[in-house]
Amino acid sequence: MCRLLGIYGQTDIWREIALAFTKQAESGHVPPGETQNPGHQDGWGITVTNNDKTAMIPVMRQLGSAHEAACYREAIYATPGTPDILLCHLRKASDIIPITLANAHPFIHNGWAIIHNGTVFKAESLPRDPGLITTSDGSDTEYFFHYLLTKIENAPPEQAVGRTIAKAVASINTDYSALNCLLSNGRELYAVRQYRQWDDYYTLYTYTLPGSIVLSSQPVELPQLKPENWRLLSNNRLLEVYDHPLKISRLSIALS
Repeated sequence: MCRLLGIYGQTDIWREIALAFTKQAESGHVPPGETQNPGHQDGWGITVTNNDKTAMIPVMRQLGSAHEAACYREAIYATPGTPDILLCHLRKASDIIPITLANAHPFIHNGWAIIHNGTVFKAESLPRDPGLITTSDGSDTEYFFHYLLTKIENAPPEQAVGRTIAKAVASINTDYSALNCLLSNGRELYAVRQYRQWDDYYTLYTYTLPGSIVLSSQPVELPQLKPENWRLLSNNRLLEVYDHPLKISRLSIALS
């Protein structure tokens, strides 16, 4: 149960967006019944694409609230230039996954990175390449990540990656609250909104800027971003963002 932020493309206000996003660590929407435990303060992480857009690379992961963390701000300002892809994650741990640094997002493997909002129950049962070694303390997100990577690696070469991810998400047969995630290989950014409960919490919004797009679990409050310009992504949808100039494809996730 988390808050997600992704930025694809060049925008001069990326730092302002990333810093304003941290307010959701303290006051972001929470699921029903969690009003006595506000915010998303169980860890945070940042990843960006490398200079030649061939892989996602880690910036920092920490426990606690990003809004209170001087090192979050320092990491954002220490990132040179404007990254073509930025992912930030604010964690609210589910009851079944411990609060440890190893369970902070993003998870990164072989140039791919994922941040996830939701809980996948019995995620360890998802079929995946046994050669993918886990680094977390039993994170359902890492098992989900390895499942998606296995599907991508084994897909027919003529099948587009976005279609592979959509089919993989649709074929999951274990229970989950939501599979909302942002996934990137450093070139393209894939956004999934797929939930089974709490439609007011498992949201994913988009905001289009000249030459870039912002994706966030809930609208980021910033004077440069008009509230009325945020668009809610429908359930059972995958968004594929790629190329310069910016191109966006929307795919339906066909449920069985």
